[in-house]
Amino acid sequence: MAQTGMERPLQIVFRNMESSPALEAAIRQRVERLQQHAHIIGCRVVAEIPHRSAGGAKLPLAISVEVELRGRPVIVVKDSEARRESKGDQLAVVTHVFEAVERQLRETSHSRKGATKRIAEDGSISVG
Repeated sequence: MAQTGMERPLQIVFRNMESSPALEAAIRQRVERLQQHAHIIGCRVVAEIPHRSAGGAKLPLAISVEVELRGRPVIVVKDSEARRESKGDQLAVVTHVFEAVERQLRETSHSRKGATKRIAEDGSISVG
């Protein structure tokens, strides 16, 4: 169910850092992919270097994504490269945050269809 486009243009904001064509291209690609999951009215992505102490050599990246859907609450997901596995890899942060947004869109889609979540004893979640 691919959508033709959002009602409001995609906003990509870079704070406390120079804009990055590679990072912007990765973000645009992931937003296009999101549009296959749901009719998105608007999307705002903020990529920033959070305030840090003078001790660190490599600057961390934080990304927040706000997705607007018609008749639903705004989905907001934030991630940063504080995790060791993504240290220094900005595209890994983009991947993590957009995977989380996709999960939330799937959950929203399931709840719209009246699906319920069940939590098993082992902690796994099934939707049905």
